[in-house]
Amino acid sequence: MRPIPAISAATAAVALALACATPAAAAPGIVRLFSPDGQSRLITDPQPNQCHPGFGPNSGLLNRTSGTILVFPDSNCRTRVFDPVEPGGTKQGNIGSFLALN
Repeated sequence: MRPIPAISAATAAVALALACATPAAAAPGIVRLFSPDGQSRLITDPQPNQCHPGFGPNSGLLNRTSGTILVFPDSNCRTRVFDPVEPGGTKQGNIGSFLALN
């Protein structure tokens, strides 16, 4: 018979492996981007932590997902300026890129 600590450690390891193997869920819904010259783009069910390009200065974003969107002024989601847009929210300004948090 194994000691209790060994069984607990094995159980914890299996639980951690299962949690890590679960794919990240998309934020159900759409994000609509608007450019200053009238173009628009739809991103359906954006995956968490995947960077999506925006239209840059004087553009807009409409968050119709169930999750929070982070907007960045640069085109690759790397600037350390975090500008959240909650579900149902909009943002006008410099939409260089965005990513879904959940």
